[in-house]
Amino acid sequence: MRLEFWLIIGLLAACDSGEKPTVGLGERASISRESAEGFRLLQQGRPGEALALLQRAAEKDSASMEVHYNMGVAHTHLKEYAKAIAAFGRAVKLAPENPGAHFALGIALGVEHRQRDAAEHFEKAAALAPDRAEYHFRLGEARQALGEVEEALAAFAAAIRVDSTHVDAHFLRAGLLASSNRPEEAEQGYRRAIELDSRRADILWELGQVYMQQCQYPQAAEVLRSAPELEPRNTHALYLLSQVYLLSGQPDERAEVLSIFQRLSAAQRHFKQGALYAERGAIDEARKALKEALVLDPDHAKAQKKLEQLDKER
Repeated sequence: MRLEFWLIIGLLAACDSGEKPTVGLGERASISRESAEGFRLLQQGRPGEALALLQRAAEKDSASMEVHYNMGVAHTHLKEYAKAIAAFGRAVKLAPENPGAHFALGIALGVEHRQRDAAEHFEKAAALAPDRAEYHFRLGEARQALGEVEEALAAFAAAIRVDSTHVDAHFLRAGLLASSNRPEEAEQGYRRAIELDSRRADILWELGQVYMQQCQYPQAAEVLRSAPELEPRNTHALYLLSQVYLLSGQPDERAEVLSIFQRLSAAQRHFKQGALYAERGAIDEARKALKEALVLDPDHAKAQKKLEQLDKER
């Protein structure tokens, strides 16, 4: 969803490509109608129909940046990323100063794990449109994937300067600071991210780990206790909390949390085993494993749904 959302946002920015018509006015009007109709079909979740229409438009005018861009969006919706890269690449060649085209190409390249190439186009997009926080953020993600820590930190910082409410930029930047042995700065970043979105358990348990590394166990316990309240089945947070209690000499609290961790972990193992049995057609074994999961965790929604599905198929 995130990827498709930002491609649509980029599409809106890219439509004003400034390209010069290479066909007659009548033909140009026809191409514009087909491109607009293709965009409408994309918005309606009909990428296959949109692509067919856009391909006809491209046959009439192969030099239309707008058409090639929209084709790239259609291919992306269809998860045809190699074709999306080709279409967005053509759009970039036709309109090299269009930031939306570079951004979209970077997205498609990133999906194909071509982070070096993706970073190049995100950097170009950010240079062309420095007021777009998401361009800087995506550049930071690509730099992080390449192991270029300082460059990633700079890109995330640029995203935050443009949009101080960009939660993920604060979060990922804090993670890099933590891994770079800069705990005080990391804490500030995590705290800011929590201020912006207090429902993110992943932020809480990463902040808890920063406190643990500094032997600040009361602070670690405070934030880690909040994570299971948001995600009751977050076994990672439960395990970290049990470790905090162990290190801070609170055996009773540790025993209670560890018991919950072990019970939920066992329930998840039974669920996975049941799902595997179901895939193999061993229905009786699948039902047994799923029931065992529900004994341990009666509110395990996925186990409930899977068992109901198997019961209906009997």
